[in-house]
Amino acid sequence: MRTFWWVSGHVAEVQRFINVPMRWCEQYPARERRELWLTTTEGMDMKFVIHSRQMPARRGHEVLALLLGDDLVALHSLSTGRQVNYLRSDPPLLWRRCESAAAAAAVALGLGAFAMTGWPVMLLGALLALASVPVIALIRLAWRCQARPRVDRAMAEARRQATGQPLLKRVK
Repeated sequence: MRTFWWVSGHVAEVQRFINVPMRWCEQYPARERRELWLTTTEGMDMKFVIHSRQMPARRGHEVLALLLGDDLVALHSLSTGRQVNYLRSDPPLLWRRCESAAAAAAVALGLGAFAMTGWPVMLLGALLALASVPVIALIRLAWRCQARPRVDRAMAEARRQATGQPLLKRVK
């Protein structure tokens, strides 16, 4: 799994938007998204997009943001003491319409090839394509369940190290 990083600073701006997918394939677990602009103690501005209804900080609050790669996974307001683990707070997006459409197309191709050739391997391919959708959803669910406590531990460690530390710190 990738490494956690944390960033500290104050919230320069928070904007709330209602999610309206532009393409048929886009799906978000929450109906809202927030754009969070964070000004670090060194004066650098950073933008994060969060697909969640939860926002524990407002403009001017001192915050600690936990990143997994480029994604914001937890936010702690040092001003109010409120915290949110975004992997816990939002319902998991376990399946996507694109994957279902691809699986349906693969099933149709497999059944069509089986009807034309009579090879049982083509029928097996169609069954595997049909089974891929729940398998992918279970893999995503398992990853989120495994990552949630790691995010909590990393945020606790980042809070302990937050005072007087440089901009980006690696958390194991």
